[in-house]
Amino acid sequence: MVLGGQGYGTIETEIWMQTVQFLDLRAAAVLSVVQLVVVAVSLWISSRARAKQEQALSLAPATAFVQKLDLRKDLAAILVTALVACGLIAWPMVNLLASAFRKGDRWTLDNFRALAGTGSGNALSVSVYQALANSVVIAFYAAAIALAIGSLVAFVVSRRPASRAGRGVLSVLDAAFMLPLGVSAVTVGFGFLITLDKPLGLGIDLRSSGWLVPIAQAVVAVPLVIRTVLPVLRAIDPRQREVAATLGASPWRVAMSIDWALAVRSLGLATGLAFAVSLGEFGATSFLSRPETATLPIVIFRLISKPGAENYGMALAASVVLAVVSAAIMMLAERLRTSQSGEF
Repeated sequence: MVLGGQGYGTIETEIWMQTVQFLDLRAAAVLSVVQLVVVAVSLWISSRARAKQEQALSLAPATAFVQKLDLRKDLAAILVTALVACGLIAWPMVNLLASAFRKGDRWTLDNFRALAGTGSGNALSVSVYQALANSVVIAFYAAAIALAIGSLVAFVVSRRPASRAGRGVLSVLDAAFMLPLGVSAVTVGFGFLITLDKPLGLGIDLRSSGWLVPIAQAVVAVPLVIRTVLPVLRAIDPRQREVAATLGASPWRVAMSIDWALAVRSLGLATGLAFAVSLGEFGATSFLSRPETATLPIVIFRLISKPGAENYGMALAASVVLAVVSAAIMMLAERLRTSQSGEF
């Protein structure tokens, strides 16, 4: 929506346009179904390929796999990595950071001071700092929901049923929860929008509920939680559970002392991923958020969409704030993962 313009619209932007600008819910629904079918087929093909080649991961300490860097042998990989990191990640972020501290031809903090206001022509209904607070609170609840659901789904899917039917059921369950990973968040938000308008014939419009945005963001984050925790659970040697059961441990005790004791190393990273994804989520939130609970990505998009140098400068500063907060969260999650890994 920011870079492509109308000439390079994708199915996600078209769903958003048909819903928000043209109010054509029928066309948006058809596009959403088409996307859902394509993603479902892709996930089925991926699942079939993975089932034939997947091998259990080793739970040996990470230090066992550390290899020394050889500048002669790894020079090509180092150069490609450096070019990609500098050209596609560092350069745009450095330019963004520098632009946020400039106004005209001088260096200044004016763009950041303006974040306490609502922009030129009252472009916003809340200040950027209020939007940041909304984003953090919503992301906290979304991450908690995603972690609870995703870890339980990963635990169930990691089982190894003896029957072929059981394995098929778990495969379908896994694919169902992976759909939001491929389906656009716009489609998720659009689905919530049309589903919760007096659902099941109830005379209650749930679209104004304050829980709608964190739940929608949690749906988007659940696949990442599953894909972070599931490999660790699948890598556990079943004989460990059998030994614990033989010694008299109940199924609950086996799960807590074997599965989750080993999976805890991935839960910190899963939490950080869910929080960061929710913090920066735009697609579903653009359908569901209310003006007074606008999140930081929504505010940034509104500032970009409004004319005026003040709004543009505020958008730059707000983007820097979002990037710094997201980076801090991921660094904290990585430290938690590293410290937890060192305990085993």
